[in-house]
Amino acid sequence: MENRYWQVTVQLQHESDKGKIQRVNEQYIVDAVSATEAEAKIYKEFTGESNFEVVRVAQTKIVKIIE
Repeated sequence: MENRYWQVTVQLQHESDKGKIQRVNEQYIVDAVSATEAEAKIYKEFTGESNFEVVRVAQTKIVKIIE
């Protein structure tokens, strides 16, 4: 099966200097065969973090990433 690129939105929570909880959304591009695998890779990347949630996984139209 061919790998695809997935856009994964992760919502992080952290406390501001004033003690207020802030939510920040971060976007990641993940090379994976399926949405399930992309989400699993994100959970592996965030091992040890407790203040995050995967809120969206969507297949992209990206064909190739050129480095």
